[in-house]
Amino acid sequence: MKSDAEIRQELPRIVDFICGYVLPEEMVVVPVSGGLDSDVVARLCTRALGRERVRLFLVRQPCMEEKYLVNARGLADDLGVPLAVVEVGDMNRQLIGALQEADPDVGFDVDSLLDPARANCSLRTALISSYQDKGYLIAANSNRSEIELGFFMPFGDNLGHFKPIAHLYKSEVKKLAVLLRTRAEVIAQSPSAGFWEGENDLEDIAYWLYNGGPIPGGRRFTDEDVAAVEALKAQLSQERIDESLILLHDGYSCTEIQERTGLPSSIVETLEQTVRRSAQIKNRDLMARLERI
Repeated sequence: MKSDAEIRQELPRIVDFICGYVLPEEMVVVPVSGGLDSDVVARLCTRALGRERVRLFLVRQPCMEEKYLVNARGLADDLGVPLAVVEVGDMNRQLIGALQEADPDVGFDVDSLLDPARANCSLRTALISSYQDKGYLIAANSNRSEIELGFFMPFGDNLGHFKPIAHLYKSEVKKLAVLLRTRAEVIAQSPSAGFWEGENDLEDIAYWLYNGGPIPGGRRFTDEDVAAVEALKAQLSQERIDESLILLHDGYSCTEIQERTGLPSSIVETLEQTVRRSAQIKNRDLMARLERI
């Protein structure tokens, strides 16, 4: 894990990266959620490019907790940049309903929890594409913890022209947020994708670990499953997850990771399995093609 001193050194390196990628005449839009990662990315882009070349948008759904809208507006005020709040109503449910009717064999289910929630991310993708069509570069908000776990949608929140914090684990992004003067309430809140009220990243990750990787559509959990997930979640923290991911990346064995993190061997082994499975499902190269010889 990068120390506070290393994160201070990282800040100008990221700013230089943004300045080197974005051409002088180009503008950037940041899809914000009211959460930590997009707050940090917006502050980084504004520091690198100036407020005149950055704008924000937020997709507001009926299930979104009010605090996230408050956070996004506070961010826009802090930076002095425009924020577009796009009201999409129940378009996510309309989308899944249309897919369910058109292709019933696939298993789309408008009455499930996951399908309409994930469709919210698909709606963000439509906005990303629309801004790109107007000439804006998209700054993506994925961090390294999400990437290694596969905790993203490849054609959703993973999309962007550049990813300023993709090399930093979530715990490191939090340290960077302090340097960038992210508001205390944003730093303190539990990470969440914001797809439904009360959603929490640690709980979602616990479900992924219990499932052994990304959860497919149609997966159902019994009361016994939910109890097991809650017991697993109680042993997790973002710092323990990030430390384990770093050690896995550096080639440590599950036994060594267990000794260093204090996590039970069953969780470490499941974490390793999830990373491996996510690499296959989520982190494979996109737009693969044969090269001309």
